[in-house]
Amino acid sequence: MKTLLSRCGTICKFASSSLLSSALDYCLFLLFSAAAGAWAWGVLLGNIAARLVSACFNYSLNKYMVFRGGGQVSQDLPQYVLLAAGILTANSVLLHGLTALGLAAPAAKLITEMTLFAVSFSVQTLVIFRKRNP
Repeated sequence: MKTLLSRCGTICKFASSSLLSSALDYCLFLLFSAAAGAWAWGVLLGNIAARLVSACFNYSLNKYMVFRGGGQVSQDLPQYVLLAAGILTANSVLLHGLTALGLAAPAAKLITEMTLFAVSFSVQTLVIFRKRNP
């Protein structure tokens, strides 16, 4: 029972971390895009810059508050970056595939995000921030 409660607490902290990171990403995107003005590449660069900052924020929250540890940053960070790139790619592919099958975009986005939330949580729990014996 204690393990189940601990797992539920970790999932709630992970969800909170994800929501905070998403909010930061969105606010920074608006700020960076507005700063770029009408420049043609402004939206794309604003999106990339916001994603880089929010990913660093999310990594820190997950490492130190959600999973409380794991390994060395030199070990965790490359794995996290690889996961983030994979999630971004999978998000685009799955969203495109579901809408191509005729699913409405809002429903496809919801299914995509829920699926990848579970994948991201599992990979971070079992691989990136797993408790290691010294």
